[in-house]
Amino acid sequence: MSDNARPSQKAPHRPDKRGGSHARSGRRGRASAAAALAAVVTLGLSGCGLIGQPQNKSAELAEWFTVTSPVFRDGGDLPARYACSTYSGSAALGKTPPLRWSAGGVRNAQSYAIVVDDPDAAGGTYVHWVVAGIDQAQHELVEGGRLGTMVEAHNTAKKVGYTPPCPPKGERHRYRFTVYALDTRVPFPNGASLQTALGDIAKHTVGRGRITGNFGDK
Repeated sequence: MSDNARPSQKAPHRPDKRGGSHARSGRRGRASAAAALAAVVTLGLSGCGLIGQPQNKSAELAEWFTVTSPVFRDGGDLPARYACSTYSGSAALGKTPPLRWSAGGVRNAQSYAIVVDDPDAAGGTYVHWVVAGIDQAQHELVEGGRLGTMVEAHNTAKKVGYTPPCPPKGERHRYRFTVYALDTRVPFPNGASLQTALGDIAKHTVGRGRITGNFGDK
C-alpha cells in the first residue's frame, strides 16, 4: 500500500430486524471489532503509516490537505542538518525541519498534531516524534520550532521529544512527517506514552496531510 493510500470505508451497518440472539451476536461482533481496532491503534502505526481509522464520525476520509517544506520536496532528500550527528559532522544539528500545511477546508479542526516516523526501520515502524497542541490558527512550524501550547509524547526511543533520523550506514530510509487536524485542543498530557498519544490522536483526527523525505546512504 502506498504512503498516501486511504483506508477503505466500512459498509454502513443495517439494523437487524429479527432481534433476539442474532442481534446480540451482532453487538458482540461489533464490540470485538472495536476492541481489535483499539489494540491496533495502541500498538502503533498501521501498515499504511496512518494512526488507525478516524474514530470521530465527523472525520471525512477525503479531508486530506497539503504539507510542504521549504527545505525538501515530497519524496526528495532530507538535508543532513536534520539528521543525527553521525552524518555530516557539525552540519548535523538534529533539529526538526520547517513544515507548512494548508488545512483551511478541514471542518471542526481545533488543533494540529505531528507524527514523524520511519517505516523502513529494521524492527518495524519507528516513531521519532509525537507532538500535539498546535493551535488551529497555526499553519507553519519553523526549524526546531517549539510553541508554548505544544505537548510532546514519548517516541520509540522512549524519550520525550524529537529523535533525529539516523539510519544505519549503507541504508536509505523514508521519513514521514504527518500533520493531523484534531477536533480537540490537547488530546494527551505532556510526557504521555507513545501508545496513549497515538490512540488519542486517532480518536480525534478530522483531517491529515503528509510530506515524506528520504535520508541515508545511497
